[in-house]
Amino acid sequence: MKYAIIAAGEGSRLVDEGITLPKPLVKLNGVSLIDRLIDIFIKNDAESISIIVNNEMKEVQSHITSLQSNISVPLNVVVKTTPSSMHSFFELSRFLQPGKFCLTTVDTIFKEDEFSQFIQTFIADTENDGMMAVTDYIDDEKPLYVGVDNNMKIAGFLDRYDQSLKYISGGIYCLSSKAITTLNYCMENGFSRMRNYQRQLIADGLNLKAFPFEKIIDVDHAEDIPKAETFLSSLRIAGIRRGSQYSPNNIDNDTAIFNLVVKHLKESGYEITEYSENEFLESSPVDAGIIFHMARDKKSIRKLQQLEDEGILVVNSGYGIENCTREKMTRLLISNQIPHPQSIIVSTNKSLPVETEKVISSCWIKRGDFHAILREDVSYTKNIKEAENTLNEYASRGIDTAVINEHLAGDLIKFYGVAGTDFFYWFYPDVQNHSKFGLEVINGKASGIPFDISALKNICNQTAKVLNIYIYGGDGVVDADGDIKIIDFNDWPSFAPCRTEAAPYIAQCIKKRIKEKVELTTDNNNAGK
Repeated sequence: MKYAIIAAGEGSRLVDEGITLPKPLVKLNGVSLIDRLIDIFIKNDAESISIIVNNEMKEVQSHITSLQSNISVPLNVVVKTTPSSMHSFFELSRFLQPGKFCLTTVDTIFKEDEFSQFIQTFIADTENDGMMAVTDYIDDEKPLYVGVDNNMKIAGFLDRYDQSLKYISGGIYCLSSKAITTLNYCMENGFSRMRNYQRQLIADGLNLKAFPFEKIIDVDHAEDIPKAETFLSSLRIAGIRRGSQYSPNNIDNDTAIFNLVVKHLKESGYEITEYSENEFLESSPVDAGIIFHMARDKKSIRKLQQLEDEGILVVNSGYGIENCTREKMTRLLISNQIPHPQSIIVSTNKSLPVETEKVISSCWIKRGDFHAILREDVSYTKNIKEAENTLNEYASRGIDTAVINEHLAGDLIKFYGVAGTDFFYWFYPDVQNHSKFGLEVINGKASGIPFDISALKNICNQTAKVLNIYIYGGDGVVDADGDIKIIDFNDWPSFAPCRTEAAPYIAQCIKKRIKEKVELTTDNNNAGK
């Protein structure tokens, strides 16, 4: 089989988005696009490989020259700037006769096993003049729809969608010598664009069959690079919703932010398998290399931690979620000098220690073992007796430890952030009538004490780093001097007042972590070779 690669495009969209390498040299999982195709073609019994690059791609020209002495098949190179892919095809056509050949563009990304089946099917086919790769995965700005009959014979190529059209062109063309005759006709008659050439194949009566691929990606934009790397790495992505029992007074808000993040990830081309928290606990194993989630159940967190230990990427980390439980969080914040109220950790089954009296006159008692699920999990007390009653109630519920925080006078603020991005949002809960359990009234209405917002953001991002989470929210108090202390910090809250703004940043954070995971996997694989 003869193979040909069209690599003469400018890649202007990639350049505009900050990618400095010429498109053929852009790397996926450490391998350039053009090297990847050459390697795949050689594996599929290439008798020759022909490539066209434009006049300006000196770096690509040098790269291909360096390859010529290292590959086992003839490598034909055309250096010419052309107005379209069809014209590039024409410049390569002299190397593709006689017999069957396969042509594609340099940025077409597909699974190797599907490609091999495609090639073998075409080689064995004696009835058709050509075979075109098609896919029902549509992530193209201007897809070319392919009409087929029940036997996958191609009936037409269309620019516009209608309900009868399932597939689009995948940009991989297996053709015979008859197709060159049509190409010559198109050139002689001033045709332009590859899609018009494909229509002429039908008009000339050539028999064309569609071969469906599960997915084909074109690398046209910078965001397509990590998307393609994830696709080639076979890293499946799972999203886990929060169990409703862990969304007190916030079920709809938690659902809304999760759905928005999934929407943004899918719009970026990622395929997501969604689980409820119960489904996640019941599924074994989870078919995913990457998990993002809002889980809170203790069993869910343990399972996530086990998956992390096995090398699965989890956002937020299961260990980070555990760090946000009250006792662990308090110890970590204090030991890392995060501004925090004076606090002590007590057993609910023992008498209060003497030092409790220093903060007990006005304090908050919070269950130490978990997140606040019920209103009673966070209690404001004004004296020893109220504190003892609260601890007794915790003990009766099987809660063994509690955290006692001093009450801080000042303006109560709430915040949401996504570490590693520019997103940060804060507000006064009384102004927005925002409340989960109604406890915000203890601090009263905010008076607008001036404070440094950048300092707040820095404290929050530092806290997120200490706790090992990326997607976060919480509460703080600004005292009369404008000093800030963190009184609560949570993994992936509802972002209710700002979810539309926050969702793309959360998706951005997840995509960045996916890219890091893919790069690490690639480095490890390369190191093992």
